[in-house]
Amino acid sequence: MSNITIQLTLDEQQAKQYLQWLAGQYTHAMSEVWYCDRYRNVPAGQRGRKVLEDLPHLRGICRTHKALEAQLKAASTERVR
Repeated sequence: MSNITIQLTLDEQQAKQYLQWLAGQYTHAMSEVWYCDRYRNVPAGQRGRKVLEDLPHLRGICRTHKALEAQLKAASTERVR
């Protein structure tokens, strides 16, 4: 499988709103599967990892959220200087 790289330019307000949306999507999707029969017998400490292994779109949301969060943090640090 090949890697895909996306470059996206957002203003800060768009980035913050998108970050909130991503967090909501992740929370909603994770809550839908967390207690389903498929993961019932997976220990709680391993359940999140198992869900992310099985559902690559959630991994994508998680990675996008982390990257966007890092960019917003870097932007706020630059403003402070």
